[in-house]
Amino acid sequence: MRVAFPDQMRKIDKTIIEHGVPSLLLMEEAARSVFEEIRSFNLSNAVVLCGGGNNGGDGYTVARLLLCAGVHVKVVQCYVPSTVDCKANATLYSSLGGQIIIIGEKTDVEELLSKADIVIDAVFGTGFHGELEPGVAQIFDFVNRLDVIRLAVDIPSGVSGFDGSISKSCFRAHKTVTFGLAKTGHFLYPGREFCGDMVVGSAGFPKNVMDSIAEPEVIDDEMVSKLIPERAPNSYKGTFGSVLVVGGSNIYTGAPYLSALGAFRSGCGMVYTYTPKGSATVIRNNLPEAIAYESRGDFLIPRDIEVLPKIMEKIDSIVVGPGAGREKESIEFILKLLQSFPDKNFVVDADGLYALSNDLSVLARSERIIITPHIGEFARMNEGKTDLKSFIQFCVGNRTTAILKGASSVLCDDKGKITINTTGNTGLAKAGSGDLLSGTIAGFASQTGELTKSAILAMYFMGRAAELSIVSEPCNSASQIAESYSLVFKELEQK
Repeated sequence: MRVAFPDQMRKIDKTIIEHGVPSLLLMEEAARSVFEEIRSFNLSNAVVLCGGGNNGGDGYTVARLLLCAGVHVKVVQCYVPSTVDCKANATLYSSLGGQIIIIGEKTDVEELLSKADIVIDAVFGTGFHGELEPGVAQIFDFVNRLDVIRLAVDIPSGVSGFDGSISKSCFRAHKTVTFGLAKTGHFLYPGREFCGDMVVGSAGFPKNVMDSIAEPEVIDDEMVSKLIPERAPNSYKGTFGSVLVVGGSNIYTGAPYLSALGAFRSGCGMVYTYTPKGSATVIRNNLPEAIAYESRGDFLIPRDIEVLPKIMEKIDSIVVGPGAGREKESIEFILKLLQSFPDKNFVVDADGLYALSNDLSVLARSERIIITPHIGEFARMNEGKTDLKSFIQFCVGNRTTAILKGASSVLCDDKGKITINTTGNTGLAKAGSGDLLSGTIAGFASQTGELTKSAILAMYFMGRAAELSIVSEPCNSASQIAESYSLVFKELEQK
């Protein structure tokens, strides 16, 4: 599903207007989509909170439509109208007998809100950043405590349309109606939690214009269905590629097993592992289908590279890092490995990321590496900066593709295009989930040959498997979630 950054949506608006569609008509269409949602509730008493910009203009237009439909409606003016379209619609609403209450009259405003069936937030919109002013924040705090339907126009005020960051006391909506395209901030936490159910009104927004400007995407069933590797009936194990998992140490023995499990469950035909003895034993005891090679010592060292060329002849994709530890020699081994086989696809996670933080230049020298850090790992690699803008800049600057893992994971390619995954639940908030993801990416890559598409598949699959699992969220685990991959495949086949 295509979505947009706020600045891209503003460019879309500008382009449509330059092509002859009046801005007031766009505002009318947007307000009508909000009005239709409100009317479905069949309520009689509404309050619209209006700002001074075009989001406020949408609010005044919604108020006018409600007034004309016989709904008892009043506007609370949080800011004086400042844009041309906001002024025009505020005037039109007033000329039809619409009532406006000024926010400074606090007692009257709270009494008015207490009697409402629905409160509509049209104060800021997607361009918001920074902190809410105290007067507005107090109103939102009051509304959020009321037993009332709360609906946001475009995005809840206080939520960034860019990255989902929030101001204290932002509006908490049960439903959000946005226009043209949903925005990236709708799908990223913590803002995602404040948006409620999402509705996208697209009237007046030509698809060809939006597609030519907006690049970000949110993974959905349609996207995933197109990416799943086909399985011809006359296939054999070599048809579906091979994965090598390299990692493990005398302390972290289970991580390579979970990566190998992810590779198998994603449809890979052959899985090999190269680990110290402890991890090899875990793999042999729990995943007999895998071919487990042993390294020479308790952790990986540069000399281990010498035995890998013969193994690599059979391999399509490689997972590097799970459980490898942070010994100096293990770091040297990982950096050397990533540069020794330039024709292979690499998925780097866990201690592999720690090794890379010592020499990021390895990333820019290879187009066949994807990294999968969580916030803490990425902070180490990027001088402590973990915001979305810094993440995009990191991927472009290092010419690499990465997944920033979280409740809404974000994939960014080396050109700066982002893809957001929204599947998953707290069952994934367990040790081992990252290992499972890295193996799943490599498993799909062994079948498709494409890391970015495989990363999209893997993020969706692991999240959806957690949602479909019969195990409760607190009791779930990475190995149990892997067993639910079958449910995801079957669900997509049915769709």
